[in-house]
Amino acid sequence: MPRLSVIVCTYNRASFLPGCLASLRASGVSQSDLEIVVIDDGSTDDTKSVIDQLSGPDIRYIYQANQGLSTARNTGIRAATGTYVAYLDSDDLWLPNVAPKMLAFLDTHTEVGIVFANAQVGNDNEGFSPWDEWAGRDEFKELTHTPSDGFRIFERAAFHRLLIRRNLVFTGAVFQRRELLMAAGLFEPKLNAAGDWELYLRLAASHVFAYFPEMLAIYLQHPSQMTMGVDRMANEFCETRRSHLVSVPNLGVEEKRLLRKALCEEQFYYAYLAYDRKDYREAHLRYGQLLRESGFHPKAALYWALTALPDWTVKSIRSMCKPFVRNDGLRVGPQPWAPEARAMHKEALRKG
Repeated sequence: MPRLSVIVCTYNRASFLPGCLASLRASGVSQSDLEIVVIDDGSTDDTKSVIDQLSGPDIRYIYQANQGLSTARNTGIRAATGTYVAYLDSDDLWLPNVAPKMLAFLDTHTEVGIVFANAQVGNDNEGFSPWDEWAGRDEFKELTHTPSDGFRIFERAAFHRLLIRRNLVFTGAVFQRRELLMAAGLFEPKLNAAGDWELYLRLAASHVFAYFPEMLAIYLQHPSQMTMGVDRMANEFCETRRSHLVSVPNLGVEEKRLLRKALCEEQFYYAYLAYDRKDYREAHLRYGQLLRESGFHPKAALYWALTALPDWTVKSIRSMCKPFVRNDGLRVGPQPWAPEARAMHKEALRKG
C-alpha cells in the first residue's frame, strides 16, 4: 500500500499535465510510496490520451462528468489507498525533496492530523513570491506552537481561531491523514471557492495542524485558471461560517464570538456588492438578512433603509453623498484574492 496518495483534479488542462505529473514523480517520494490519482472532471480536450502516454504503476485515472472541484477531490479521496492524502491541481507543480520530510514528520508525530508547507506563487512574466508573504501567513509566526525538527506544531485552539478569521493554507501544499478525512466527511460539494477552507475549519475544531516553512509547491497563476465571481465567493464565505456555527459541536465562547463577528463583516461586504452594482432590491434583502442574523448594526440598518426607497431616490442620495463618504466595499473576506489587494500588499512591502 502506498504511503501517499496525491489527488490531481483536472478539467481541460491537458497541456499542463506532463509537467505536473513529472514534478510529483521527481518529488523524492519513492514510486512504491506514491500513488497519483488523476480525476478528470469532464474534460473535452485530449486529457485521456495525455494520461495514456504518461501512464505507469503510480498513476490511476478516473473520469467523471463535470461536477466541480470539491466533488472531484472527494472522488479522489474515496479512490485513494495511501495512508496520507495530498492535492495538486493539474496546472501547479511540486518542488523536489520536501514531500519526504513531510511524510517522515507525520509518521513520527501521530498527534498531528494535517501538515502544510510554504509555496511559491506567480508566473514567469510577473515573477514569484513566497506564499506566506503573498497571503500574509506571517500571522502563523505569532501563533503558539511547539517547534519540532523545523516544523511548527500549532496549539489547536489558537490555530482554529486564526482560520475562523481567514484561510491562509494553500491546498497544494497540504498533507492529511486519509482516515481523518473520511471521518470528517470530506469536502462540501456545494462549495468550490470556499470548499478547502470549510474543510480545514472542521478539522481544526478537533485536530492539530503543523506548518513546514520550506517550499513544497509552485502555484502558477495564468489567465486560463478557474475563476469565481466575487459575489459567489462572498456568499460561500458566509455559508461556511454559518455552517461552522451550527454544525460543529462544543464550540467555545471565543470561537463563537469570532465566527459571528466575521460573519457579520462578510455579510456586510456581500450586501455592499449588490449595492455597489446598483441592484438595490437585492442589497435590501442582503442587509435585511444581516440584521436578522447578527442583530442591530447601525451602518447596515442605514443601508437597509436607504435601499428600501425607490431606485431614483437612492441614486440621487448616492450622488449627493459621494464626495463625503469612503467606499464601504472594503474586502473583509478570508482570502486576499483580488488583484488590487495583491498590488496594495506588494506596494506596502516595497515601502516597508
